[in-house]
Amino acid sequence: MGDRIRSLMPSGMSQRVLAGRAGMKPDALSRALNGQRGFSSSELAMIAEELDADLYWLATGNEDPHRVQIAARHSWDANLRVSTNPGRSSDDAILARVVDVYNATFPDGPPPSQALTDSVARMREILGEDFVRTFGAVVEDRLGVDVVRLPGLTTDYSLTIGERAVVLLATTPSWFRSNWSLAHELAHLALGHHNATAEPAEKDEAPANRFAAELLLPKDVVKRERWDRMDERGLANFLWRTGVSTAALKNRLDGLHIEVPPSFAATLQESTPKLIRTHAEVVGGAQEITVRQQDSSARRFPFAVVDALQRRVDAGAVSPEYLAWVLDVPVDEIDFPEPDDEQFADAYVERLRDRPSAADLKAWVASNRRAG
Repeated sequence: MGDRIRSLMPSGMSQRVLAGRAGMKPDALSRALNGQRGFSSSELAMIAEELDADLYWLATGNEDPHRVQIAARHSWDANLRVSTNPGRSSDDAILARVVDVYNATFPDGPPPSQALTDSVARMREILGEDFVRTFGAVVEDRLGVDVVRLPGLTTDYSLTIGERAVVLLATTPSWFRSNWSLAHELAHLALGHHNATAEPAEKDEAPANRFAAELLLPKDVVKRERWDRMDERGLANFLWRTGVSTAALKNRLDGLHIEVPPSFAATLQESTPKLIRTHAEVVGGAQEITVRQQDSSARRFPFAVVDALQRRVDAGAVSPEYLAWVLDVPVDEIDFPEPDDEQFADAYVERLRDRPSAADLKAWVASNRRAG
Protein backbone atom coordinates (compact mmCIF):
# COMPACT_ATOMS: atom_id res chain seq x y z
CA MET A 1 0.00 0.00 0.00
CA GLY A 2 2.87 2.34 0.80
CA ASP A 3 4.35 1.78 -2.64
CA ARG A 4 1.00 2.50 -4.32
CA ILE A 5 0.60 5.74 -2.37
CA ARG A 6 4.15 6.86 -3.18
CA SER A 7 3.61 6.10 -6.88
CA LEU A 8 0.68 8.54 -6.97
CA MET A 9 2.27 11.39 -5.06
CA PRO A 10 2.91 14.22 -7.54
CA SER A 11 6.38 15.63 -7.95
CA GLY A 12 6.99 18.25 -5.30
CA MET A 13 4.52 16.83 -2.76
CA SER A 14 6.31 15.92 0.46
CA GLN A 15 5.14 13.31 2.95
CA ARG A 16 4.67 16.14 5.44
CA VAL A 17 2.23 17.91 3.11
CA LEU A 18 0.29 14.71 2.40
CA ALA A 19 0.15 13.89 6.12
CA GLY A 20 -1.29 17.31 6.91
CA ARG A 21 -3.99 17.00 4.24
CA ALA A 22 -4.88 13.50 5.45
CA GLY A 23 -5.14 14.60 9.08
CA MET A 24 -2.09 12.54 10.12
CA LYS A 25 1.16 13.33 11.87
CA PRO A 26 4.19 13.09 9.53
CA ASP A 27 5.74 10.33 11.66
CA ALA A 28 2.50 8.33 11.56
CA LEU A 29 2.33 8.57 7.77
CA SER A 30 5.99 7.60 7.43
CA ARG A 31 5.52 4.51 9.58
CA ALA A 32 2.34 3.57 7.70
CA LEU A 33 4.06 3.93 4.31
CA ASN A 34 6.80 1.62 5.55
CA GLY A 35 4.39 -1.01 6.86
CA GLN A 36 5.04 -0.31 10.53
CA ARG A 37 1.43 0.69 11.26
CA GLY A 38 -1.86 0.44 9.48
CA PHE A 39 -4.04 3.16 7.99
CA SER A 40 -7.44 3.90 9.46
CA SER A 41 -10.30 3.87 6.95
CA SER A 42 -10.72 7.65 7.26
CA GLU A 43 -7.00 8.26 6.71
CA LEU A 44 -6.96 6.08 3.61
CA ALA A 45 -10.12 7.72 2.26
CA MET A 46 -8.61 11.19 2.68
CA ILE A 47 -5.37 10.10 1.00
CA ALA A 48 -7.33 8.60 -1.90
CA GLU A 49 -9.27 11.84 -2.30
CA GLU A 50 -6.12 13.98 -2.11
CA LEU A 51 -4.31 11.84 -4.71
CA ASP A 52 -7.44 11.45 -6.89
CA ALA A 53 -7.03 7.69 -6.55
CA ASP A 54 -9.45 4.76 -6.54
CA LEU A 55 -9.82 3.76 -2.90
CA TYR A 56 -10.32 0.06 -3.64
CA TRP A 57 -7.13 -0.11 -5.71
CA LEU A 58 -5.22 1.87 -3.11
CA ALA A 59 -6.24 -0.60 -0.39
CA THR A 60 -5.97 -3.89 -2.31
CA GLY A 61 -3.85 -3.33 -5.40
CA ASN A 62 -6.70 -4.74 -7.50
CA GLU A 63 -9.34 -3.10 -9.65
CA ASP A 64 -12.67 -2.68 -7.87
CA PRO A 65 -14.96 -5.35 -9.42
CA HIS A 66 -17.93 -3.01 -8.89
CA ARG A 67 -16.33 0.34 -9.76
CA VAL A 68 -18.55 2.31 -12.13
CA GLN A 69 -17.48 4.86 -14.74
CA ILE A 70 -20.07 6.53 -16.95
CA ALA A 71 -19.89 8.45 -20.23
CA ALA A 72 -22.81 10.01 -22.06
CA ARG A 73 -23.66 11.18 -25.54
CA HIS A 74 -23.87 14.97 -25.18
CA SER A 75 -26.00 17.44 -27.11
CA TRP A 76 -24.48 20.50 -28.76
CA ASP A 77 -25.65 23.77 -27.23
CA ALA A 78 -25.39 26.29 -30.08
CA ASN A 79 -25.79 29.27 -27.76
CA LEU A 80 -23.14 28.22 -25.23
CA ARG A 81 -21.09 26.46 -27.93
CA VAL A 82 -20.41 23.48 -25.69
CA SER A 83 -21.60 19.88 -25.49
CA THR A 84 -23.96 19.33 -22.57
CA ASN A 85 -26.00 16.59 -20.96
CA PRO A 86 -28.93 18.44 -19.36
CA GLY A 87 -30.90 15.26 -18.67
CA ARG A 88 -28.26 13.53 -16.55
CA SER A 89 -30.00 14.18 -13.22
CA SER A 90 -33.21 12.55 -14.45
CA ASP A 91 -31.27 9.62 -15.94
CA ASP A 92 -29.35 8.87 -12.74
CA ALA A 93 -32.12 6.70 -11.27
CA ILE A 94 -32.12 4.42 -14.35
CA LEU A 95 -28.32 4.27 -14.41
CA ALA A 96 -28.28 3.31 -10.73
CA ARG A 97 -30.91 0.62 -11.35
CA VAL A 98 -28.86 -0.92 -14.15
CA VAL A 99 -25.72 -0.96 -11.98
CA ASP A 100 -27.74 -2.51 -9.15
CA VAL A 101 -28.93 -5.27 -11.49
CA TYR A 102 -25.35 -6.07 -12.52
CA ASN A 103 -24.17 -6.11 -8.90
CA ALA A 104 -27.03 -8.42 -7.88
CA THR A 105 -26.40 -10.68 -10.88
CA PHE A 106 -22.63 -10.83 -10.41
CA PRO A 107 -21.87 -10.43 -6.69
CA ASP A 108 -18.13 -10.94 -7.28
CA GLY A 109 -18.15 -8.49 -10.18
CA PRO A 110 -19.25 -9.11 -13.78
CA PRO A 111 -16.94 -11.02 -16.13
CA PRO A 112 -14.47 -8.67 -17.84
CA SER A 113 -14.95 -7.56 -21.41
CA GLN A 114 -12.17 -8.02 -23.91
CA ALA A 115 -9.93 -5.04 -24.62
CA LEU A 116 -11.23 -2.94 -27.51
CA THR A 117 -8.96 -1.80 -30.31
CA ASP A 118 -8.57 1.95 -30.70
CA SER A 119 -8.10 1.47 -34.46
CA VAL A 120 -11.31 2.23 -36.35
CA ALA A 121 -10.17 0.17 -39.34
CA ARG A 122 -9.49 -2.83 -37.12
CA MET A 123 -12.84 -2.46 -35.37
CA ARG A 124 -14.65 -2.40 -38.71
CA GLU A 125 -12.74 -5.53 -39.70
CA ILE A 126 -13.83 -7.30 -36.49
CA LEU A 127 -17.46 -6.20 -36.89
CA GLY A 128 -17.56 -7.48 -40.46
CA GLU A 129 -19.58 -6.54 -43.51
CA ASP A 130 -23.07 -5.05 -43.09
CA PHE A 131 -22.67 -4.87 -39.29
CA VAL A 132 -25.18 -2.02 -39.03
CA ARG A 133 -28.03 -4.34 -39.97
CA THR A 134 -27.87 -5.89 -36.49
CA PHE A 135 -25.40 -3.51 -34.88
CA GLY A 136 -26.17 -4.24 -31.22
CA ALA A 137 -26.12 -8.02 -31.62
CA VAL A 138 -22.84 -7.87 -33.55
CA VAL A 139 -21.23 -5.66 -30.89
CA GLU A 140 -22.14 -8.17 -28.18
CA ASP A 141 -21.07 -11.18 -30.21
CA ARG A 142 -17.79 -9.88 -31.69
CA LEU A 143 -16.65 -7.18 -29.27
CA GLY A 144 -17.94 -8.60 -25.98
CA VAL A 145 -19.67 -5.34 -25.04
CA ASP A 146 -23.14 -5.56 -23.47
CA VAL A 147 -25.89 -3.53 -25.14
CA VAL A 148 -28.88 -2.58 -22.99
CA ARG A 149 -31.90 -0.69 -24.32
CA LEU A 150 -34.30 1.04 -21.92
CA PRO A 151 -37.11 3.59 -22.20
CA GLY A 152 -37.08 6.81 -20.24
CA LEU A 153 -33.49 7.88 -20.88
CA THR A 154 -32.85 11.37 -22.22
CA THR A 155 -29.62 10.32 -23.94
CA ASP A 156 -27.32 7.32 -24.36
CA TYR A 157 -24.50 6.12 -22.11
CA SER A 158 -21.54 3.80 -21.83
CA LEU A 159 -20.55 2.30 -18.50
CA THR A 160 -17.76 0.24 -17.12
CA ILE A 161 -18.82 -1.85 -14.13
CA GLY A 162 -15.60 -3.27 -12.83
CA GLU A 163 -14.02 -4.47 -16.07
CA ARG A 164 -17.31 -5.04 -17.89
CA ALA A 165 -18.19 -2.66 -20.73
CA VAL A 166 -21.87 -1.79 -21.15
CA VAL A 167 -23.60 0.51 -23.64
CA LEU A 168 -26.97 1.80 -22.48
CA LEU A 169 -29.23 3.09 -25.27
CA ALA A 170 -32.53 4.89 -25.06
CA THR A 171 -35.28 3.02 -26.88
CA THR A 172 -36.26 4.89 -30.03
CA PRO A 173 -37.71 4.10 -33.46
CA SER A 174 -34.94 6.30 -34.90
CA TRP A 175 -32.58 3.40 -35.56
CA PHE A 176 -30.07 5.74 -37.24
CA ARG A 177 -29.74 7.78 -34.03
CA SER A 178 -29.34 4.56 -32.05
CA ASN A 179 -26.59 3.42 -34.45
CA TRP A 180 -24.67 6.67 -34.08
CA SER A 181 -24.99 6.55 -30.29
CA LEU A 182 -23.71 2.98 -30.21
CA ALA A 183 -20.71 3.94 -32.37
CA HIS A 184 -20.10 7.03 -30.20
CA GLU A 185 -20.17 5.06 -26.94
CA LEU A 186 -17.93 2.35 -28.39
CA ALA A 187 -15.50 5.16 -29.09
CA HIS A 188 -15.51 6.24 -25.44
CA LEU A 189 -14.72 2.66 -24.46
CA ALA A 190 -12.10 2.06 -27.16
CA LEU A 191 -10.31 5.36 -26.56
CA GLY A 192 -9.97 4.70 -22.83
CA HIS A 193 -12.19 7.56 -21.69
CA HIS A 194 -13.41 5.40 -18.77
CA ASN A 195 -9.93 4.69 -17.45
CA ALA A 196 -9.36 7.99 -15.63
CA THR A 197 -10.40 8.59 -12.04
CA ALA A 198 -12.88 11.25 -13.20
CA GLU A 199 -15.81 10.45 -15.46
CA PRO A 200 -15.48 11.18 -19.20
CA ALA A 201 -16.58 14.74 -19.91
CA GLU A 202 -17.24 17.29 -22.63
CA LYS A 203 -13.61 17.26 -23.78
CA ASP A 204 -13.99 13.60 -24.82
CA GLU A 205 -16.97 14.26 -27.11
CA ALA A 206 -15.06 15.45 -30.18
CA PRO A 207 -12.71 12.41 -30.32
CA ALA A 208 -15.69 10.10 -29.80
CA ASN A 209 -17.61 11.75 -32.63
CA ARG A 210 -14.62 11.49 -34.97
CA PHE A 211 -14.27 7.79 -34.15
CA ALA A 212 -18.01 7.20 -34.71
CA ALA A 213 -17.91 9.08 -38.02
CA GLU A 214 -15.05 6.97 -39.34
CA LEU A 215 -16.66 3.77 -38.06
CA LEU A 216 -20.01 4.34 -39.79
CA LEU A 217 -18.89 6.60 -42.66
CA PRO A 218 -15.26 5.74 -43.51
CA LYS A 219 -13.50 8.41 -45.51
CA ASP A 220 -12.76 6.12 -48.44
CA VAL A 221 -16.39 4.96 -48.63
CA VAL A 222 -17.72 8.52 -48.62
CA LYS A 223 -15.16 9.84 -51.11
CA ARG A 224 -15.73 7.20 -53.73
CA GLU A 225 -19.42 8.08 -54.10
CA ARG A 226 -20.43 10.33 -57.00
CA TRP A 227 -22.40 12.87 -54.98
CA ASP A 228 -22.85 15.11 -58.02
CA ARG A 229 -24.92 12.34 -59.61
CA MET A 230 -26.68 11.04 -56.49
CA ASP A 231 -30.48 11.08 -56.58
CA GLU A 232 -33.00 10.46 -53.78
CA ARG A 233 -33.21 6.76 -54.50
CA GLY A 234 -29.43 6.36 -54.36
CA LEU A 235 -29.25 8.41 -51.17
CA ALA A 236 -31.86 6.22 -49.48
CA ASN A 237 -29.80 3.16 -50.40
CA PHE A 238 -26.59 4.71 -49.06
CA LEU A 239 -28.17 5.75 -45.76
CA TRP A 240 -29.65 2.30 -45.28
CA ARG A 241 -26.33 0.55 -45.97
CA THR A 242 -24.34 2.81 -43.65
CA GLY A 243 -27.07 3.04 -40.98
CA VAL A 244 -26.94 6.82 -40.58
CA SER A 245 -29.23 9.83 -40.98
CA THR A 246 -29.21 12.61 -43.56
CA ALA A 247 -27.92 14.97 -40.84
CA ALA A 248 -25.00 12.68 -39.98
CA LEU A 249 -24.08 12.36 -43.66
CA LYS A 250 -24.25 16.13 -44.16
CA ASN A 251 -21.91 16.67 -41.21
CA ARG A 252 -19.50 14.07 -42.58
CA LEU A 253 -19.47 15.64 -46.05
CA ASP A 254 -18.81 19.04 -44.48
CA GLY A 255 -16.05 17.60 -42.30
CA LEU A 256 -14.34 16.05 -45.33
CA HIS A 257 -14.81 19.28 -47.34
CA ILE A 258 -16.78 17.50 -50.04
CA GLU A 259 -18.90 19.91 -52.05
CA VAL A 260 -22.28 18.77 -53.34
CA PRO A 261 -24.65 20.41 -55.83
CA PRO A 262 -27.44 22.63 -54.40
CA SER A 263 -30.12 20.14 -55.41
CA PHE A 264 -28.48 17.37 -53.42
CA ALA A 265 -27.86 19.70 -50.47
CA ALA A 266 -31.62 20.30 -50.42
CA THR A 267 -32.26 16.54 -50.42
CA LEU A 268 -30.04 16.19 -47.33
CA GLN A 269 -32.48 18.41 -45.46
CA GLU A 270 -35.24 15.80 -45.81
CA SER A 271 -36.40 13.55 -42.97
CA THR A 272 -34.47 10.27 -42.96
CA PRO A 273 -37.49 8.02 -42.20
CA LYS A 274 -39.59 9.72 -44.88
CA LEU A 275 -36.84 9.49 -47.48
CA ILE A 276 -36.21 5.80 -46.85
CA ARG A 277 -39.89 4.85 -46.72
CA THR A 278 -40.48 6.68 -49.99
CA HIS A 279 -37.86 4.42 -51.57
CA ALA A 280 -38.53 1.29 -49.50
CA GLU A 281 -38.04 -0.97 -52.52
CA VAL A 282 -34.29 -0.26 -52.59
CA VAL A 283 -33.80 -1.27 -48.94
CA GLY A 284 -35.71 -4.54 -49.02
CA GLY A 285 -39.23 -3.31 -48.45
CA ALA A 286 -41.24 -1.68 -45.66
CA GLN A 287 -40.99 -4.82 -43.53
CA GLU A 288 -37.20 -4.46 -43.25
CA ILE A 289 -37.61 -0.85 -42.17
CA THR A 290 -40.13 -1.85 -39.51
CA VAL A 291 -37.81 -4.55 -38.20
CA ARG A 292 -35.06 -1.99 -37.64
CA GLN A 293 -37.49 0.33 -35.91
CA GLN A 294 -38.73 -2.43 -33.63
CA ASP A 295 -35.21 -3.58 -32.75
CA SER A 296 -34.14 -0.09 -31.70
CA SER A 297 -37.43 0.52 -29.85
CA ALA A 298 -37.49 -2.71 -27.84
CA ARG A 299 -36.43 -2.92 -24.20
CA ARG A 300 -33.64 -5.50 -23.80
CA PHE A 301 -30.83 -6.81 -21.62
CA PRO A 302 -28.12 -9.17 -22.90
CA PHE A 303 -29.02 -12.85 -22.79
CA ALA A 304 -26.04 -13.67 -20.58
CA VAL A 305 -27.18 -11.15 -17.95
CA VAL A 306 -30.79 -12.34 -17.97
CA ASP A 307 -29.71 -15.99 -17.76
CA ALA A 308 -27.30 -15.36 -14.87
CA LEU A 309 -29.92 -13.29 -13.03
CA GLN A 310 -32.53 -16.03 -13.52
CA ARG A 311 -30.14 -18.53 -11.94
CA ARG A 312 -29.61 -16.24 -8.96
CA VAL A 313 -33.36 -15.84 -8.51
CA ASP A 314 -33.87 -19.61 -8.84
CA ALA A 315 -31.29 -20.13 -6.09
CA GLY A 316 -33.07 -17.68 -3.81
CA ALA A 317 -30.00 -15.43 -3.77
CA VAL A 318 -31.69 -12.24 -5.01
CA SER A 319 -35.18 -10.82 -5.09
CA PRO A 320 -37.38 -11.69 -8.08
CA GLU A 321 -38.03 -7.93 -8.28
CA TYR A 322 -34.74 -7.61 -10.17
CA LEU A 323 -35.77 -10.06 -12.87
CA ALA A 324 -39.25 -8.56 -13.10
CA TRP A 325 -37.75 -5.13 -13.77
CA VAL A 326 -35.29 -6.46 -16.34
CA LEU A 327 -38.05 -8.30 -18.21
CA ASP A 328 -40.60 -5.50 -17.60
CA VAL A 329 -43.24 -7.87 -16.21
CA PRO A 330 -45.16 -8.00 -12.90
CA VAL A 331 -43.21 -9.76 -10.17
CA ASP A 332 -46.07 -12.24 -9.80
CA GLU A 333 -45.10 -13.68 -13.18
CA ILE A 334 -41.61 -14.60 -11.97
CA ASP A 335 -41.09 -18.11 -10.60
CA PHE A 336 -38.94 -18.24 -7.48
CA PRO A 337 -38.27 -20.99 -4.94
CA GLU A 338 -40.67 -21.72 -2.09
CA PRO A 339 -39.02 -22.23 1.32
CA ASP A 340 -39.25 -25.77 2.66
CA ASP A 341 -37.97 -25.29 6.21
CA GLU A 342 -37.47 -22.58 8.83
CA GLN A 343 -33.70 -22.35 8.33
CA PHE A 344 -34.08 -21.78 4.61
CA ALA A 345 -36.86 -19.29 5.21
CA ASP A 346 -34.70 -17.22 7.57
CA ALA A 347 -31.88 -17.00 5.03
CA TYR A 348 -34.25 -16.42 2.13
CA VAL A 349 -36.15 -13.50 3.59
CA GLU A 350 -32.95 -11.73 4.56
CA ARG A 351 -31.82 -11.83 0.93
CA LEU A 352 -35.03 -10.55 -0.58
CA ARG A 353 -35.22 -6.82 -1.13
CA ASP A 354 -37.94 -4.28 -1.77
CA ARG A 355 -40.35 -5.83 0.73
CA PRO A 356 -41.96 -4.00 3.70
CA SER A 357 -39.81 -5.94 6.20
CA ALA A 358 -38.23 -9.32 6.83
CA ALA A 359 -40.82 -9.97 9.57
CA ASP A 360 -43.70 -9.36 7.16
CA LEU A 361 -42.19 -11.70 4.61
CA LYS A 362 -41.59 -14.39 7.25
CA ALA A 363 -45.25 -14.17 8.20
CA TRP A 364 -46.19 -14.48 4.53
CA VAL A 365 -43.98 -17.54 4.11
CA ALA A 366 -45.43 -19.16 7.23
CA SER A 367 -49.04 -18.49 6.21
CA ASN A 368 -48.46 -19.93 2.75
CA ARG A 369 -46.83 -23.04 4.25
CA ARG A 370 -49.84 -23.56 6.52
CA ALA A 371 -52.11 -23.13 3.53
CA GLY A 372 -50.26 -25.97 1.83
